[in-house]
Amino acid sequence: MIRAEEGPPERKMTNFLKNISEPRDVQHLNLEQLEALATECRQRIIEVTSKRGGHLASSLGVVEITIALFKLFDLEKDRLVWDVGHQAYTHKLLSGRNDQFETLAQSGGVKKFLSRDESPYDHFGAGHASTSISSALGMAIARDLKEQSNHVVAVIGDGAMTGGLAFEALNHNGFLDKNLLLIYNDNGMSIDPNVGALSKLLTRIASSRLYNLFREESLEMAERAPFSETLGLKRTLQMMHDSMKAFFKPPGMLFEQLGWRYMGPVNGHSLEDLIELIGHVQDLEGPIVIHALTQKGKGYSFAEEDAFKYHGVSPFVPEDGSFLKKSKSGDNSVSYSKVFSEKLGELMEEDPKVVALSAAMLSGTGLIGLQKKFPDRVLDVGIAEGHAVTCSAGMATEGMKPFVAIYSTFLQRALDHIIHDVAIQKLPVRFMLDRSGLVGADGPTHQGVYDLTYLRMIPGMTLMVPRNGAELRRMIDFCYQHETGPIALRYPRGNTCSTEETEVPPIEMGKAHLLQDGTDIVLLAVGVMVEAAFETAKKLEKEGYSVAVVNARFVKPLDRDLILKLASFCKLVVTMEENAIQGGFGSAVLELLNVSENSTPTLSFGIPDRFIAQGSPEEQRRDAGLSAEHMLNNIHERLKQIRIPVRKKSIKLTRKKAS
Repeated sequence: MIRAEEGPPERKMTNFLKNISEPRDVQHLNLEQLEALATECRQRIIEVTSKRGGHLASSLGVVEITIALFKLFDLEKDRLVWDVGHQAYTHKLLSGRNDQFETLAQSGGVKKFLSRDESPYDHFGAGHASTSISSALGMAIARDLKEQSNHVVAVIGDGAMTGGLAFEALNHNGFLDKNLLLIYNDNGMSIDPNVGALSKLLTRIASSRLYNLFREESLEMAERAPFSETLGLKRTLQMMHDSMKAFFKPPGMLFEQLGWRYMGPVNGHSLEDLIELIGHVQDLEGPIVIHALTQKGKGYSFAEEDAFKYHGVSPFVPEDGSFLKKSKSGDNSVSYSKVFSEKLGELMEEDPKVVALSAAMLSGTGLIGLQKKFPDRVLDVGIAEGHAVTCSAGMATEGMKPFVAIYSTFLQRALDHIIHDVAIQKLPVRFMLDRSGLVGADGPTHQGVYDLTYLRMIPGMTLMVPRNGAELRRMIDFCYQHETGPIALRYPRGNTCSTEETEVPPIEMGKAHLLQDGTDIVLLAVGVMVEAAFETAKKLEKEGYSVAVVNARFVKPLDRDLILKLASFCKLVVTMEENAIQGGFGSAVLELLNVSENSTPTLSFGIPDRFIAQGSPEEQRRDAGLSAEHMLNNIHERLKQIRIPVRKKSIKLTRKKAS
């Protein structure tokens, strides 16, 4: 039995959702039909995410908000901006993508986040948090410059409100006073039954046309009255208005002080209340905030009970909420995030100076368990990557050993802080970049394929990439001992079977690991591409070539001596990385060869100069030209160009012993 509020889908499903092909179709439905539509949307989201994975709890929490907005606004001309995008599945269902929703997160299918190239109703793309108010304000400014009159609405979740960008936009429009409606989706609070009725009454009064007309006219009359400035009539009336709101609704005062009219809180799961309130305020002048209280995971009891667990889900069984186990090649497979957290935990046990910071990603980076054990030394700063970096810099000045664990795609938001607050001051901040490289179904917004480039350019930065979990553990130790400036360690999403440190040689600054020697071709690889290099080498050897394989380990500084030595007698130097080809590891090798006046032919493999679409990691590697087959074909083409003859001797007889 499905433990959802609405009951099993076969009993409750109607045909409203199937008959909606565009947003305006929602406007023809009455309240009862809209409530039935909400039930259908929830069941559709549960049905598809249980098969495909995706963002479940967030989307279930905003079903009524979405339907109310579609009911009241014309999305052909009005603009609706969602924050992050993982709460916009209902939006996708109601804007013509219901029939394709089964393809969610698949290659060529419906995307997990909003994208302007997927639908004309995705008015602004969203993958990273806290961008909605800024982008919506930009639309409102453009609207006024073009002398148009459409509405602009932004929906932001409470998590995204921790991001500084949201407050910058709130502050800006508090000054500009543009007509902009902000729906604050607050799933971190509950409606207190003791004050709920009174609060609801005040919201109705504050949003009513009669009250707002009286409010504006009374303030204007006070301003025109004789001796108004002397007596302070207008200021007194405004203070009375603010005091009433502060007494009944303390959360609203933050918005009010920033220049926004605050309305709420309102039950975010009551279509009747939402439609009434939004309908009252949608034509009011100036910045308006509606504070909607919602429950994450609403309508699916498992997600209601543990919204954290069911935020982003892999395929699961709807009837009991259990997740389907992925088949594994071995029982000893473990995620890179877990390898990191276990090693860091050992260091925290040994040294009280070790601290960890993350930006709303304690679970994803593996730190959630360590926070319970070290609550004062494992810090979640919220969606504030820049603050995490600068805060860690402050800690480093006082002799602490900060580890900043953030997804690669999110750390790029803090680039200025890394340069200005850490690198210039030569502070030993340790950056742990989780989810580096291609990440599969999350698509372009979440791929960590730029970190080698944006970190390599920073003076004084040390940059490492482990081949496997065992090497990751070794490198974390190296980071712990590093005290002469910033150091970054990037590792992929996914699992590793090798975690025993004794399996790999110790880490030395700027030293690569020569895995096998060769005289014709040298394959220089980092991270996950090391195994691809081995695979490619085996195929080349069957064709008679002598191939050296190097696990570079360091992207900055490079192992200058080893690379130049190999390049001095090999006929072709090949680099392999799961990073943007511009400015990454391959570029570093080419720069080294150039300044050393080495003219050995080269070939670089990496992410091409375009965004790689969502799909499985294997599909993405093929798309990026990083499959073994594609790389082998390109190496053959390059060998033809430089006319290297195929060796006839046995490789076993000609190969030198590797280190």
